[in-house]
Amino acid sequence: MLCFPSLYILYFPFRLPFYGRSFMGFENLAKLMKTYFGVEAEEYPQNRTAKTYLFKIQPEHIREVAKLLKENGFNFFHTLAPVDYSPKGRELELNYFFENLEEKVWVVIRTEIPLDNPEIDSIHDIYPALEACEREEWEKFGIQFKGHPRLKPMLLDDTLQGKWVQRKSYIPKPHRK
Repeated sequence: MLCFPSLYILYFPFRLPFYGRSFMGFENLAKLMKTYFGVEAEEYPQNRTAKTYLFKIQPEHIREVAKLLKENGFNFFHTLAPVDYSPKGRELELNYFFENLEEKVWVVIRTEIPLDNPEIDSIHDIYPALEACEREEWEKFGIQFKGHPRLKPMLLDDTLQGKWVQRKSYIPKPHRK
């Protein structure tokens, strides 16, 4: 039951100690992010159902940022969304989506990693739900998550292993001759 916090909250809507402290307020979170990581918050306009803020960080800070969010009430991880901007001359962008379920506040952490050597620290030990997401993105984009214990195939068959099928540079074989 602990692997699925959203289900746990449906059955036990009161606050539990393993969820961390309650939300400290966005202004304080923004100050901490500015002080420790030198990043400013931006409003994230795509989400209309909840307040959403975007922080653009350096990839080497992902573990510290994840710990800070977890300690301050962002107890639910939604998804990890890589974007390949290589045709536009940019790097591989990673977007991590976190939510404070009590306050209905989202934070998007965005970072860029080089496409020729895509690696970043794993945070699956801080947010266990990321374990499968990191495996999936390793398999589809070739992102090496340092410290992840089980980077092995999960979705694709053997003929596609190591081909990074979600990158813009991937050219699929034609289906018909």
